[in-house]
Amino acid sequence: MFGGGNAALGLLLFAMTAAGFYGAFYLQGARGFSPLQAGLAFSPTALGAIGGAPLGVRLSRRWALRPVTATALATAGLAMGSTMFFGLHTPLARNEIAYLIQGLSIGMVIGPVTAGLMSTLPLERAGAGSAVINTVRQTGSLLGIAAGGTIMSIVYRRGIEASLRDQPRPVRDQAQVSAEQARHAAAATHQPALAHAADNAFIHAMHVSAAWTMLIALSGAALLVTALRPARQPAEVPTGTAVAAVTERGRPDRRP
Repeated sequence: MFGGGNAALGLLLFAMTAAGFYGAFYLQGARGFSPLQAGLAFSPTALGAIGGAPLGVRLSRRWALRPVTATALATAGLAMGSTMFFGLHTPLARNEIAYLIQGLSIGMVIGPVTAGLMSTLPLERAGAGSAVINTVRQTGSLLGIAAGGTIMSIVYRRGIEASLRDQPRPVRDQAQVSAEQARHAAAATHQPALAHAADNAFIHAMHVSAAWTMLIALSGAALLVTALRPARQPAEVPTGTAVAAVTERGRPDRRP
């Protein structure tokens, strides 16, 4: 349980940080939000996590840790996947609803699963167990940013390549770096079409990254279902004056 639950938390942090990484560029770059506006737009995620943590604990006590957290993690994955339907002119209310569901679901997973994992360890190993959990979280977050950024970069370059064929080499080299650099090049050369092409290439790259992020989160939910499976209880041996015993021939024999 401890190893599988930790792996599921790592996958969750992987998906969460990847979604936050490209989400920030989506709001501040493609949508043109200021840093303050982008932070406020992401606030439902934080508020949802605050409310989801105690809710997840209560629901886990009422039902069980496994169905509550696995369902919540799957819901978080689907909320991350909803980014595949975001565009340049998506109503902000749709973004906020998705961010709220994502935060609420994540809060329902991290706290209860962490408490459940720690409860499986003896007291003398609690410190080591806590260190392992923190290390897995940080590693998952780091890999999420690295992988999310790599996928975004590869898909973006392929998406904007056709729009840069007739551009001078300095503009082409700058625009291939990122959508933000392409917007700067478009502003400097007075080419609104280039900025529009960069936005479209970025949105496509974000959609591809969102699909991968969703799959990672859903795989974490599947892992939770397996890792938190109740341990099988050994069969009780019947007691009494007459106990069935199996003879060498395989037939039951009643012994007083």
